[in-house]
Amino acid sequence: MRLTRKFVFMLVLGIMVVLSASAAVRVEREVDFFDRDARHDATLVGAVIARAMEHVWRTEGEQQALSLMHDVAQRSRHWGIRFVWLDALASDDKRAALPLSDLTLVRSGRVWSRRVEEGEGVTYTFVPARVTPGRMGAIEIRESLRDERRYIRDTWENTILATLGLILLCGLLASLIGVVFVGRPTRALVGKVRRIGSGDLSGPLPASQNDELGEIAAEVNAMCDRLNEAHMKLEKETEERVAAEQQLRHADRLMTVGKLASGMAHELGTPLNVVSGRAQMIVSGESNLSEAREDARIIVDQTKRMTKLMRELLDFARPRPAQRAWLDLRPVAQETLTLLSALARAHDTELRLRDGPSARANVDPAQLQQVLTNLVVNAIHAVEGHGEVSIGFRTAAQKPPADHGGPFGQWLVIEVSDTGRGMDAAIVPRIFEPFFTTKDVGEGTGLGLSVTHGIVREHGGFITVHSVLGQGTTFAVHLPLEVEEKSA
Repeated sequence: MRLTRKFVFMLVLGIMVVLSASAAVRVEREVDFFDRDARHDATLVGAVIARAMEHVWRTEGEQQALSLMHDVAQRSRHWGIRFVWLDALASDDKRAALPLSDLTLVRSGRVWSRRVEEGEGVTYTFVPARVTPGRMGAIEIRESLRDERRYIRDTWENTILATLGLILLCGLLASLIGVVFVGRPTRALVGKVRRIGSGDLSGPLPASQNDELGEIAAEVNAMCDRLNEAHMKLEKETEERVAAEQQLRHADRLMTVGKLASGMAHELGTPLNVVSGRAQMIVSGESNLSEAREDARIIVDQTKRMTKLMRELLDFARPRPAQRAWLDLRPVAQETLTLLSALARAHDTELRLRDGPSARANVDPAQLQQVLTNLVVNAIHAVEGHGEVSIGFRTAAQKPPADHGGPFGQWLVIEVSDTGRGMDAAIVPRIFEPFFTTKDVGEGTGLGLSVTHGIVREHGGFITVHSVLGQGTTFAVHLPLEVEEKSA
């Protein structure tokens, strides 16, 4: 049926073009006729009025001439007529819609006309009238274009009706021919193609016709067999790839846990010393009853602190199924900074969450924490000596990079910035490649940023990097700024 629609469309389009061109030529000819006729009539009327005013002005005076002009204007129903001084128009040409550049034509004794298409449309005609020596006047005649436009509108309506009638007739004939000679043999083929498009490869297509359509049907059946085999192979490879990605991400989390282990051991040392010292004081009897109670309270507080640290580390390392939800990302960022605080202190680096409003998005919190952890850990390692790593949130309107695709839109941006050594411009394009790293052997695998890039892409976002050698680096994670659906 697509061929039939194309045939009908092209036929109808051709008829429309021909009739439209014919109507346009006819309407243009009628408009030109109306315009020339109106200018001619206005010129004749203006010339008669100008001669009458000149005569009355010379014989009876200015007041009688102006009174005559007023009487003529009152009696005229088709035109708007008035007398104007050309030198007055020179100071305010808006009064009569006469451009200053055309005043010289009227002053030289020539009739001048102009069409104004704004609103209902008006034709202005100026006929010079030398009613007194030394000063030139003109008869301004205004004629509305309402009747002309009404005629043009009627002409277009009749043309459109005739065009629609021809379109209907030709469309019916073309549709009948298309259904009989094209539609029936291709209908089964179109249905099969649609089922293939929806993923249904079952049901072979009858290929009994001994023509080109029969050959197409046979090739479609063979294609379905090959697609079915490829589909089964692709499903198996996809399952294996997803499992590999999950294992890779979990391995990346475990590697991060290993990096945090040394700092965590130092972090637990202080509360363990407090617990040990207080317990020894209770056992040795150095503390009286009230002091023992205070020592026990301190031991409980320090134990809770150690338990909290260990739980955060274990929660980060534990694999979880992906599950997105609408949530404020600032607490996730703060939790990440708390988890990495020991590692930051070991590298003499200050962690900071920049002030700002809440930033809500539809994300998987565990995966987002992994993204922030990878970026912050890399930033800590990039800082040489005392420095700072910060996380901030903002919104931005921009077009995604070419490799991401998509239209211009609004994005929630999470910025992870450091005051480290920065990166060379030749390194930046490669940092998201798997196994690419600038660290020494044994210090990095090159998987962290690759995993981070994949997680962000799965959330419909992208990452940009801005780095200045010797000044620091900023990673900007862009997430779609979608509208949260409120439950009733």
